[in-house]
Amino acid sequence: MSQMHPDHFKERKQFQLERLILFSDAVFAIAITLLVIEIKVPDIHAGPGQSYAHLLAEAIAEKQFEFFGFMLSFAVIGQFWVSHHRLFGYVTGYDNGLLWLNLHMLFWIVLVPFSSALNSRYGGMDQVWMWYSFNMFMIALSMFFIWRYIGKPARDLSVLAGDARLRQMAQVRNLSIACIFLLGLLLCLPGVDVLSWVARFVYILIFPAMRMVNRFYRIPKQPA
Repeated sequence: MSQMHPDHFKERKQFQLERLILFSDAVFAIAITLLVIEIKVPDIHAGPGQSYAHLLAEAIAEKQFEFFGFMLSFAVIGQFWVSHHRLFGYVTGYDNGLLWLNLHMLFWIVLVPFSSALNSRYGGMDQVWMWYSFNMFMIALSMFFIWRYIGKPARDLSVLAGDARLRQMAQVRNLSIACIFLLGLLLCLPGVDVLSWVARFVYILIFPAMRMVNRFYRIPKQPA
């Protein structure tokens, strides 16, 4: 039996890695597209003397929470995609462990349109925000485990294996994001009603947290 030429094996492995990335990008794209489907076009019925323009403006205004939920989830999924894009910029190989970790992360990405729709309709309920925050927490935690997995030198799956500082920075960034989402969940637990509305704005902490991590590790802004 003829053995596969080393160059051909390398090309085949690179092709399989590209399949993994393309599949992930497709899942992200579908999930982010499904977000807008939940925003239905208003059905206007004007009576005698009523203005269609006025009724339409009122109907659109009533959908403000749906638009807010869409923009929030779009921004969150977009940020996770950027992180995923950056992650696989370091990856040079793959194994079954990476495949399953990536699939686990995509499972939670696929759930975002449902969580977003639930939040848009019943966002005033703490239980709904707990679920939404839990969904985001699981994505962030999954990303953390992927970064940690590819960064281990023994696996030789990425260039991170040779840069301990960059490897640590990536893990701290993702763990910090996961903790912020977890905080949003905990603030909605029964008994902390006074702080439940604070949970709706806790995601803003992500931006200063990332700046602090970058400043601590003195990592310059990375190109897209």
